[in-house]
Amino acid sequence: MKFSFLTYQFCRYPLKKCFELANRYSFEGVEVWGARPHAYAYDVTPNTISQISQWKKEYNVEVSMFTPEILAYPYSLTSPLQAEYKETIDYLLKSLEVAAGMEAPYMQVTCPHPGYDRDMDQVYGSVVSALQEISLRAKELGVTIVMEALSPSEGNLLTTACDLKKIIRDVGCSAFKGMLDVVPPVIANEPFSEYFDLLSKDMAYIHICNSDGKTEFHSQLDDGCIPFIDMFQIFKNYNYTGWCSIELLNPYFKDPELYLAQSARLLRKVCKELSI
Repeated sequence: MKFSFLTYQFCRYPLKKCFELANRYSFEGVEVWGARPHAYAYDVTPNTISQISQWKKEYNVEVSMFTPEILAYPYSLTSPLQAEYKETIDYLLKSLEVAAGMEAPYMQVTCPHPGYDRDMDQVYGSVVSALQEISLRAKELGVTIVMEALSPSEGNLLTTACDLKKIIRDVGCSAFKGMLDVVPPVIANEPFSEYFDLLSKDMAYIHICNSDGKTEFHSQLDDGCIPFIDMFQIFKNYNYTGWCSIELLNPYFKDPELYLAQSARLLRKVCKELSI
């Protein structure tokens, strides 16, 4: 396994800070948040890509994934508004160019709640159509799209490993795979093993944190209902050797390095105990 962290945790700092701290705390990668002030697709220039390439070399840190922000206004693949739906596709196509430019192997996509009183079959069909277009472009650029399931309070279209298996089948592109965020299966009373059993070779990435067992809150590794060392034992049992990326959000913005340092200490403990 290789370890990185989503740079959204450092949204009050410039992106360069994340590369510096990844090196300081011995992370192999950073997952670049595709929004301001870090790397909003329409802000990224050739000079930005050059800077990122320089930081990768200077700090010996990879980009594990590019994660454009599509869980909030003004982008949504499940929007009832055609303008927003179309602009989201264009935005993700532009984001793919950014991902390829920074040599990110993966780009994440998600499907937020589509709103109430919607025809869910129609919503699903629109999402599949968009993802087919995006995935074909990803394949051309050498990037793999990874779809993340959400907890029910965030979205109700894709919330389980079974949902991911279905959409991977329906999109039907080798550049489209699934990933595990450890919070949604806890809320759905679903074993982590389902993601490995059902997705198999299409299980491409993991977001790690802990959970309160009730909400979508992403808590520090040792603060929640998940026995975190045993969670990594499950990953090891399935011979998972890909990226595990820490995803901490609010309230960890208040002192992100403090919680990154804590995460690094806990991961050292995991790696030592499980010989990872």
